[in-house]
Amino acid sequence: MSKPIVAIVGRPNVGKSALFNRLARQRVSIVEDTPGVTRDRVYAECDIYGRTCTLVDTGGLDPSEKQGLINQVAVQAQVAISEAALILFVLDAREPLTATDHEVADLLRTTQKPVLLVANKLDKAEASDENLYALRLGEAVGISALHGLKMDHVVDWISSHLLAQTEDERIEDESLKIAIVGRPNVGKSALLNVLTQQERSIVSNEPGTTRDAIDTPWEWKGRPITLIDTAGMRKRGKVKLALEYYSVLRALRAIDRADIVLLLLDNEGPTEQDTKIGGYAHEAGKAIVVVGNKWDLISETAKRPDSSGKLPRQEKLLRSDYERLIRDYLIFMRYAPVVHTSALNGYGIASLMDTAIKCHEQNTRRVPTGQLNRLIRDAVHDKPPALYKGKPVRIYYATQAGVAPPTFVIFTGDARSLHFSYLRFLENQIRKKFGFEGTPTQLIVRERKREGG
Repeated sequence: MSKPIVAIVGRPNVGKSALFNRLARQRVSIVEDTPGVTRDRVYAECDIYGRTCTLVDTGGLDPSEKQGLINQVAVQAQVAISEAALILFVLDAREPLTATDHEVADLLRTTQKPVLLVANKLDKAEASDENLYALRLGEAVGISALHGLKMDHVVDWISSHLLAQTEDERIEDESLKIAIVGRPNVGKSALLNVLTQQERSIVSNEPGTTRDAIDTPWEWKGRPITLIDTAGMRKRGKVKLALEYYSVLRALRAIDRADIVLLLLDNEGPTEQDTKIGGYAHEAGKAIVVVGNKWDLISETAKRPDSSGKLPRQEKLLRSDYERLIRDYLIFMRYAPVVHTSALNGYGIASLMDTAIKCHEQNTRRVPTGQLNRLIRDAVHDKPPALYKGKPVRIYYATQAGVAPPTFVIFTGDARSLHFSYLRFLENQIRKKFGFEGTPTQLIVRERKREGG
């Protein structure tokens, strides 16, 4: 299930980014007094009383502006509004209402979505009743995002609406959801078409052909599948059209609701952008398969020297170099299998699907507590953890707390006693014994509660 989106909108320099950072509990957006600092939409996960949502910070919204950079910012903000479940409309409490405020309010009323009017910067001025209620948007609150004043009112409002939406959500189908993600023009739509044996997505050499996340019901060996073809993700500096911003947002949401993520690479090898896309899926705890697509375009051997003894220019990557580059760029995803395919001729497609299903099974696998503790005991015996504050570290027991991703809790005398390198050692031992191919794992250290304590 995808995370609900909470969009923060308003005129430039009213404190949207400060509110965003306060809710996200981290400094993600740049906060300055200069209007228009935030040009691109910024995303961050936010925990609201145990429920996760996605915050979207936007540039200053001015619907009347028709040209130039400001217009692009306004269109991006309108895209965020169209995707949002909840909207926070921010005003500056020090200033009177403007024509732009009224235009934005008219726009928000047409969405028929829950809107909270937020009069910010109360540390510098008191919010007047005019600013809070003259726009006829209903609920309103005065805050100071910079100092955290009355932020609990904003959090409570978000929580109540998220809870109401949870109660109204429909039961989703039980098909296995597979998201096909990657940079533009790596062959995502072509892979979808060869899987389904239908021309479901437009295939073109023009990057960015797919603008939306397309759900395609399918079946593999009798198992119901939903294939999610997503738009290509570009670096933020290369994305200029609002439709492409919209595509990126939908692609990230596709990863959120997927069970399995297929990270497609092309014959040019992985890039820094691939690490960011893979990192998002990794942090989301999804089963992941790295797909080396266009395998037919990668040379198996190097060109031989010509008659003069000179080595001709190697225009294509060698397959051996390709494998090395994948592991170098995606070092944090060494658990992810690499399957080579060619969507053009169907090479490797059956192997890809079998591997994807296997990775999902590993992502949802549970290890019996007895077997897990025997493994931990043997690992500690062979390689005890380093001393903590001059004393030996005692590991009492371990248990698997959850799946997707597999999550293990290790109980010790002090939750700070195990170094991250030793946790990595234990994770490697768990993988060596139980597999977990294609899935991230989490190890959490907890202090064992003492009786009567």
